[in-house]
Amino acid sequence: MKSDEKLIFESNLPNSAVQIWKKQGKKVIGTICCHVPEEIIHAAGLLPYRIRATGCTENSQGESWMTSFSCSFASSCLEFLLNGTYDFLDGVITSNGCMHAQRLYDNWRLNDMRSYRQSLTVPRKVSDSAISYYREELVQLKAALEKFSCVAITDEKLENSVKIYNETRRLIRKLYDLRRSESPVITGTQSQKLILAAMSMPKEQYNELLSNYLEEAKGREPLATYSARLMLIGSALDDPEFIKIIEDKGGLVVTDVQCFGSRYLWEPVEIDGDLMTSLATSYLKRPTCHRMVDQHQALFDFIIDMVKNHNVDGIIFEKMHNCDLWGGENLFLEERFKKANIPVLSLQRDEIMTNTMQVGVRVEAFIEMLQGVGI
Repeated sequence: MKSDEKLIFESNLPNSAVQIWKKQGKKVIGTICCHVPEEIIHAAGLLPYRIRATGCTENSQGESWMTSFSCSFASSCLEFLLNGTYDFLDGVITSNGCMHAQRLYDNWRLNDMRSYRQSLTVPRKVSDSAISYYREELVQLKAALEKFSCVAITDEKLENSVKIYNETRRLIRKLYDLRRSESPVITGTQSQKLILAAMSMPKEQYNELLSNYLEEAKGREPLATYSARLMLIGSALDDPEFIKIIEDKGGLVVTDVQCFGSRYLWEPVEIDGDLMTSLATSYLKRPTCHRMVDQHQALFDFIIDMVKNHNVDGIIFEKMHNCDLWGGENLFLEERFKKANIPVLSLQRDEIMTNTMQVGVRVEAFIEMLQGVGI
């Protein structure tokens, strides 16, 4: 089996890597937000596993516990808890990322008796005081994980974990470089599957497989012709099938600003100095998460850099119904994109896709517009 085929297989939920990990008597900790520093979990000898709802086909149980105003991503994740999909987890850590993630965690606590549960309070600004506050949150997380795992998280162990994760970051950046090429050898659909695998298996194993894939990719033939180079922005998107709908219409998703994409392990963590401060700084400043209230300009600048560096022809906004964070952010950004003469298509979606045909038609029309057809 080729390296990418192995990684795509491990992107499934659950996967063989987790099953092997559990058979060895080791524990798995689910995380609900990108702001949970996985390096600390890893240093405790635990496996961080990003909670998602990929492949969920119905969420009647989840919806019965969530309000009608909750997004379907949160209720679908809860569905997987209730139907036993996440029985392999030994605990869960979340943050105050958005209202729906917090409600997911609250209902998780009510329905799950596993021994370890924790919620981090992450500041919504980037400042010296915010970093100092978040550092103390991470110190408490470290102490709680040491107690749960019966493992002392020494400076040496933490530094080793940071180095392993920095290697993952370096390799993911190389993956995005492949997509940036004028003649890409990987689709956006395939790329997201490779990143989902990063969230679902031990990083040491993942780094080896992704490194092998990147080497193998050098000899691959470029993709067949495509009609437009596109960028994805918006709500939590953990389903490669949504990207496939776009790419089946002739578009190629060459980059993104997504929690399940570029925002995951993008910039390296500084190893010099106090590691807890470095982690707090890195996770607060990671490519300008839209939950941050003082980073609108930085978010816009990051997107513009992505557009230029990846030769993007147009942006697709995908907003989950009832998404509180993107409810206003997309309007703010759309207006600025128009002033910058960047074409934008806004789509509404749910975790369980029921409007596949409508999405396909709108994407097709958008690509034709980008080509100068039908204007």
